[in-house]
Amino acid sequence: MSDLVYVLLVGLFVIQIPMAVLVYIDARRLGLENPEQYDLGIILPAAGFLVFAYYVSKRGTLARRSAETDDEQRSEPERA
Repeated sequence: MSDLVYVLLVGLFVIQIPMAVLVYIDARRLGLENPEQYDLGIILPAAGFLVFAYYVSKRGTLARRSAETDDEQRSEPERA
C-alpha cells in the first residue's frame, strides 16, 4: 500500500510542477496582478487540480496589472 501512495505522490508532482510552471508563464504573459498565487496553489497536492481548473476557467476575466504598476516595476532598479 505504501508503494502505491509513493507512486501516486511522485505522479502528482511530475504532473503538477509542469502545470504550475505553465500557469505561471501564462499568467505573466497575460499580465495578471498576482501570477504566483495560481502556480503556488497548483503545487499544493490536495488543491492543485482545483486551482488549475479554476485558473483555466477564469483566465480571461482575472484582474490585470495596471499600467502604473508596470511603469513602477520598470523604473525600480533590479535587486541582486
